[in-house]
Amino acid sequence: METEKQIIEDFKNAVSETWARDGKNTWPVDINSITHLFMDIFFEELLNDIDKLEEKGFDEMDISTMLKTPARIIRLIMPSVQGMKKLRMSREKQRKYVILLLSMVENLKYGNLCNRDGKNIILSPIKFRDAIDVSKMISTTKDNSMIVHKLCGILWAYSEVVCFRAHGLSKEFHGPYRHPDYKEDFLIREFFCLNAVELWDECKSLKYGSIKIVTAYKDLGLTIDIFNHLSIKQGRNYIDSLRYFYIDGDGNPLSLDEVNSLCMALSEVITSITTKIEKLDWRKLAEKYAEIFWFSKKELRDELKLDWHFPQIVKERIESGELNTRLQNLSQKDLQRLLKIAF
Repeated sequence: METEKQIIEDFKNAVSETWARDGKNTWPVDINSITHLFMDIFFEELLNDIDKLEEKGFDEMDISTMLKTPARIIRLIMPSVQGMKKLRMSREKQRKYVILLLSMVENLKYGNLCNRDGKNIILSPIKFRDAIDVSKMISTTKDNSMIVHKLCGILWAYSEVVCFRAHGLSKEFHGPYRHPDYKEDFLIREFFCLNAVELWDECKSLKYGSIKIVTAYKDLGLTIDIFNHLSIKQGRNYIDSLRYFYIDGDGNPLSLDEVNSLCMALSEVITSITTKIEKLDWRKLAEKYAEIFWFSKKELRDELKLDWHFPQIVKERIESGELNTRLQNLSQKDLQRLLKIAF
């Protein structure tokens, strides 16, 4: 069993490798430049929510399950560390709370905690077989593979537009899994909170709240990092490697015509929200970022019968505060240094 020190180092190494590949968190505003305005309040409230839930008889597994997916919790960790620093927590306390969050991630996963083996295995072999319906699987043609992957791309863009860099709230990619009746590797892409009207009025036009895309690939060489980014073997591509798939909307199978209609609807919402975002100044964008973070723990507040929105002090801080320009547009070297001294 790994020690807490090993778990922390695994996490830091996994984040470091991802940052080295995928770079900066600058759209629509650099997250590192605004966390000082609200993440201390967010993290303190999160700890209080957890304490109150435990007082009501919920254990750590129950609370982890309320947050639904590993990706949601993983995406909260580094911003929460910035909040801990603002609270002037000791290094020991910071590590304690990072371990708590990672333990909550582990509660929701069957495989390696930080995807150090290149896999994001959430389901056990038995639960995986229960989670998919092979009777729905459709054999692939070039044309339908292009439609499937068009939807995948649009949903990824949609999740980033709706949730900015906190998009672990709205999606989880897991696998590759093996099924005894297939030679291919299975990847499950799940998208949640598609009709998040609490964040954007524009989302109300969408017909589905969740989409599940089950795909079986041959020789794709698929890996998944800690932040749910997918990588494949050089020379391979998703469209040609796909062998079987099916797509569910709110648990019901979608036809390709319905998928095409969904792609158009998603694209329209993306355009509408992006147009709105481009008119906002950095303070309004920071408010929206704060709103997204508070929304990410809405289920905890709902269970406590408390308002999930951020408190008035967050708005006041943003209105009177300034961007932390020292943490804007960090280079790869700066990002690595930031991680090294983080906790």
